[in-house]
Amino acid sequence: MSDDTGLPRPPEGAGPPDDGVGRLIHLAGARPAVPEERLARVRTVVHGHWRRTVSRERRRGLAMRLGLPLATAAAVAILVGAGLLLRDRVRGSGASMAPVATIVRAEGRVLRLDGRAAEPGGFLDASAGLTSGADGRAALRTGSGASVRVDRGTELRLPAAGVLELERGAIYVDTGSFGARGAIEVRTPLGTIADLGTQFEVRLADDGLRLAVRSGAASLTRDGHTSSAPAGTRLRVDAGGAVETSKVLLDGEDWDWVQAIAPPFEIEGRTLGDYLDWLERETGRRVSFADPSIAVSSRAIVLHGSTAGIRPGDTPDAVLPACGLRHRLDDGVLVVERAGGGAAR
Repeated sequence: MSDDTGLPRPPEGAGPPDDGVGRLIHLAGARPAVPEERLARVRTVVHGHWRRTVSRERRRGLAMRLGLPLATAAAVAILVGAGLLLRDRVRGSGASMAPVATIVRAEGRVLRLDGRAAEPGGFLDASAGLTSGADGRAALRTGSGASVRVDRGTELRLPAAGVLELERGAIYVDTGSFGARGAIEVRTPLGTIADLGTQFEVRLADDGLRLAVRSGAASLTRDGHTSSAPAGTRLRVDAGGAVETSKVLLDGEDWDWVQAIAPPFEIEGRTLGDYLDWLERETGRRVSFADPSIAVSSRAIVLHGSTAGIRPGDTPDAVLPACGLRHRLDDGVLVVERAGGGAAR
């Protein structure tokens, strides 16, 4: 026989158990019945755990029979692949889900096209994209290593690797970044921009399209006609398709927003020469040395610390003094010299 708990009752007339624990249980009496709803939940949890354990053991046995030395890694790969496949089926896009860009930095209101917040470290798959609000900006790194920055009030899509579709707003592209490989194509309703290892901004507004080239060269193709734009050139296309050419400064106010959302240079363990190369590229200012020996020693000086939170143009105030150096601007050129006549270390 059993009571409401499902446990066997002691025989009738039997006295208290001889052991101490048994006597305590006997004195406590029968436990109240467990509600059926709670029992059902327990059964569900235990059954689910059992199924997962059996499935795991089956996968482990299969891996052993196939002789896979990295069974755990294989299981992770299977799960990741299944997750990507499931997401693809849910979206119903049929497109490749391989990541084409990584979100490096995001400030203000920046959303993925599905409405989720764009967070640093997140991946953007083919056919994904971003929208930025009036206070939002973002920095991306494409699979090829190119740096892409998104200005405020922008809608950008990434239909495939190496292809950007700008529907409104502005982006900045640097395909000459350290380690970058491959070209970028920017598609807009008013034309397609192709780069030739360069830095450029594309801005799409109601009054037309503007292409500003900071270094290298880019081309704008519209209705079968291609216009070239070398460094320091701005092309403007109005709504009717007319193209105008003008000059643009390489380090003027037009590029301030690009510095505002620039990813920080990871200086830890890098050389001063690496940093100065990055500084030239980010600011558009040429770096010169008051003493040629500083240029030589810059390739041997190893840096430590971080420049996170500092605009590229302001980093010399933090980096150079630690190396026994200082800087000054001479007609737009950043001149590096020894501080107080001492030797750079």
